[in-house]
Amino acid sequence: MSHPHVIEISINGTLFAFDRAEQTGRSIKERAGIPADHVLCLDLRRPSGGEDCKGGAADELHVIDDCNEVALEQGQKFLSHAPEVHHGVTVAINKKPYEFRDPHQTGRSIKERGGIPITDVLFLQRPVEDEVIGDDTKITLKHGDCFHSSPPANYGNTAAFEAADVGYETFETHRQPDGWTLLVVSNYPVPRGYTPRSTKLLVKLPPMFPDAAPDMFWLNPPVRTAAGCAPQGTSTEQLLSQQWQRFSWHLVAGAWRPGTSTLRDFMRCVRARLEKCD
Repeated sequence: MSHPHVIEISINGTLFAFDRAEQTGRSIKERAGIPADHVLCLDLRRPSGGEDCKGGAADELHVIDDCNEVALEQGQKFLSHAPEVHHGVTVAINKKPYEFRDPHQTGRSIKERGGIPITDVLFLQRPVEDEVIGDDTKITLKHGDCFHSSPPANYGNTAAFEAADVGYETFETHRQPDGWTLLVVSNYPVPRGYTPRSTKLLVKLPPMFPDAAPDMFWLNPPVRTAAGCAPQGTSTEQLLSQQWQRFSWHLVAGAWRPGTSTLRDFMRCVRARLEKCD
């Protein structure tokens, strides 16, 4: 007997069990081991119908793009087939399908095809964190890729922070020509177990912050553990014409959530890393 919360569906004639109804075309393909460039269809035909996804009327076979959200139901049937050789690559741009004959494109050409203002920011949907596609970035499109855009007004104001955003009263920001912002906290209190007990903390904020996550952090002067050793994963790097101690430390996958995570959240994570005192 099937578990009441398990949903069983047929994919190319094989039964697969899902523990939740909310899926995407991509997740269904991955579960069934279907190549990413193959076309996935929801089979709405009567039982007497054939098993060829390319056959049948258009209203009986519903194509599921990789980024389409699907609410699975018990007993549904899905079929897949390789993409037609003579067709180009079909991707979604702001939830609308577009076919490209040449898969080799740039962020600029994708914007132009999707009618996106050149000043907007273009993203490629990824399982964990969406990737920013610059205007001059070269990309090889894959069938089912999903792109979305956002006006630049949502980004780039990284210099306008208040103490409540940072968590510390005394700080300064340094905008860089490449769009990055260096935020420096003065008199940063170091946890017990290190010397000295106060230093400067530097955090690099990427151009697309807060949708793009910060990574690593730097201290000046450098700190030492109680044993007189440099902390694990540290090295020296020159920034703002000074030598800084770089902590090669990264957030775990999925920890940064665009639209939700804030600078204050990242500062808490930095503090948690330092409190390990190793």
